[in-house]
Amino acid sequence: MPSYENSPLTQFTAFNAGVLPNDVFGVAINWFVNRTPLTARLPKLPVGSPHFLIVNDNYRPRSVALNNGSALTAAATSMIAADASVFDSGDVVQVEQEYLLVTAVDPVANVLTVARGYAGTTAAAHADALPILLVSNTRTGAETNVSGLSRIPQATTQYCQTVQHAYQVGGALQADSGYGSAFATPLDRDRMLAIQHVMDDFESAVYYGKGVGLTSATSRPLMKGVQSILTTNKVTTPTNAAAYKPSDLIRDTIQACFNGGGNPSLLLVSTDFLSAFAVWGHAAMRVNAGSNVFGTPIDLFEAPFLSGISIVPAPLLRPGTAVCLSANEARVRLKRSMIDKPRGSRGDAFEGDIIMEGAIEIDNEAHHAWVSGISAFTAA
Repeated sequence: MPSYENSPLTQFTAFNAGVLPNDVFGVAINWFVNRTPLTARLPKLPVGSPHFLIVNDNYRPRSVALNNGSALTAAATSMIAADASVFDSGDVVQVEQEYLLVTAVDPVANVLTVARGYAGTTAAAHADALPILLVSNTRTGAETNVSGLSRIPQATTQYCQTVQHAYQVGGALQADSGYGSAFATPLDRDRMLAIQHVMDDFESAVYYGKGVGLTSATSRPLMKGVQSILTTNKVTTPTNAAAYKPSDLIRDTIQACFNGGGNPSLLLVSTDFLSAFAVWGHAAMRVNAGSNVFGTPIDLFEAPFLSGISIVPAPLLRPGTAVCLSANEARVRLKRSMIDKPRGSRGDAFEGDIIMEGAIEIDNEAHHAWVSGISAFTAA
């Protein structure tokens, strides 16, 4: 059985790693390890400013559409691509059954100069809009002054969000005995509810935040959630939404991640997916991922048709939603770890605040996928 210690699949156990004090946040990420899995389980790294950049590296696409405006004839020695900047001199490409050698590239006009019928294939006419498939780059070994093929990374600004919930108990209530068997005092209960509210609000923003910066004196920073960060593989009106099948799930999540160059390893699902797995005849099987410090088993599942993908139910995801992550490219950035700031006693009341500040960071957004809007499931 693999170990999940200190991985994105379990709680972050090293509370003191220069980031997490072993106080209320240590309690929170253990107590709510199953309710708020991303906030609780993802690695935590510090950040020192109210906003930071998330960088998305652009890998060379393996397919670009032909964009001639008309069919490519069998005798043509140049062709127009939808984006020629991804190609380089010496590339071998394929259109249908014909291989072509790229001898020159004009990235401004998107024109490729090509040698036809390469590698023993036969030059043929090809309809416009067919894919130009990149096979490989090949050289003679004697080239000089070869230009670099650089794809500029894209960056998106992420905003740190402050979540704050107060707790307050009157003296008369605090003086009660036997208030609740699980809590020492009413104040302890109220403080724990404030911790839950902070964790819930932070986790919900991790999914659904739209991104708001400090643009004015009245603005309240809101992080960009996963739904906003992901653009390449975000599906909100999926095919077969009312009769969703396992193949649909694979298409919209795992396959989309692979197509974008990712290595999907973690599938977060809304809790209605647990019944979906049963409908599909592939009931999710619990994986022994250990337990938190309170002895509660950590929820982690696998399904037979999703080999190697760990499944985590996420109660705060809205129904009909699944998020597939290349988990080693996801983390929580903390500007302020969760802190408990007691105000002390004022009059006959005991007061305090639970505060946390940070944001989710998802590198290389094309490596991840989001699907929502699923209304019903059907067997394959």
